[in-house]
Amino acid sequence: MHVRFSDFKIIPVLDSIKRLDIDDKDYFGSKYKDYISNSRLKFIDPKDDGSPSLYKCPPHFTTSSLNIGSSVHELLLQPDSFALAPKMHKPTAKLGEVADYVYNHRKDDIPIEYTIREASRYVGYYVNQIDSKIPMIIEKCQPYWDALDLPRWKKNGVEEIFLSDSDHVVVSTCLESCYNNREIMDKLHPTDVFGDPIESYNEIAFFIDFLVTYKGKKCTTLKFKMKADNYTVDVENKKVVLNDLKTTGKPVRWFMNAEYGSIIHFSYYRQLALYLWVLTLYCSQKYGASKDAGWTSECNFLVVQTTPDYESRCYNMSSYWLKKGKREAEELLKRVAAQEIFGWDTEINFE
Repeated sequence: MHVRFSDFKIIPVLDSIKRLDIDDKDYFGSKYKDYISNSRLKFIDPKDDGSPSLYKCPPHFTTSSLNIGSSVHELLLQPDSFALAPKMHKPTAKLGEVADYVYNHRKDDIPIEYTIREASRYVGYYVNQIDSKIPMIIEKCQPYWDALDLPRWKKNGVEEIFLSDSDHVVVSTCLESCYNNREIMDKLHPTDVFGDPIESYNEIAFFIDFLVTYKGKKCTTLKFKMKADNYTVDVENKKVVLNDLKTTGKPVRWFMNAEYGSIIHFSYYRQLALYLWVLTLYCSQKYGASKDAGWTSECNFLVVQTTPDYESRCYNMSSYWLKKGKREAEELLKRVAAQEIFGWDTEINFE
């Protein structure tokens, strides 16, 4: 079946926009499982070897680099909710995930070997060889479990983040780099000419429905969700700023390279363009923000390197990247809509 992108039209349903301050457990929970996210869209992108079948059953990834990135995000953007626990000899990589799972799920009346096997299946750690690995797992994890059992002061309402000793050093150094970067701090905590704080929000979730029509007749509704790392609204100067925090294991100066930078490799420009689109739609409803009313917008990447020398930089997104990103995001949404309209078993070629 052949269709044209131009025959599809995406119509944001403005009354459907919701802004919620919820944690990741709720955001990724069953209530919003039918909502599409930017990360989900890549699984239908042919340029990323995506397909309808991959989109319907996306894989799950957990790596040390993802854990480091998540920790930097939580500690920098939500300091009232998260704190970095002291070094406790936590094992690295997947063994560390097994250690956490066993500690949090083990029951006194159940042999530890049973919980370790359960953790192995959950994490994907030596699943077919687990019985031979159990003595090693206990030996390497026991110091960490013992440290967790020691009494220590905890601040109420703050979740501790436990990292391996090596990851602890990386995250701590990344945070120090960001704290010492005046430009990044000014983006996250802007002030007006009198030094008073401008509206600034971290880790806010947005939900919106997109009505997609095909040749003005057939239609479907796509539910989309996103979490903005940080956005600011300067009502006085009529400006909306969206900031997205990124971690990279490559030299930070490569991030924006148009040939091999992370902005291209991970299609970050598409993510930020899509997020800005939704954010500006929300602000048009909340503040009456529009170009006709004199409002402007700005997008920035706040990037920190997770390898020496842990440099951090702020990069502004040009209109070129925003236009390119929005166009590509719309095409991916149209791909999803086409499968919803004509069936997920239908092979569809786009022109």
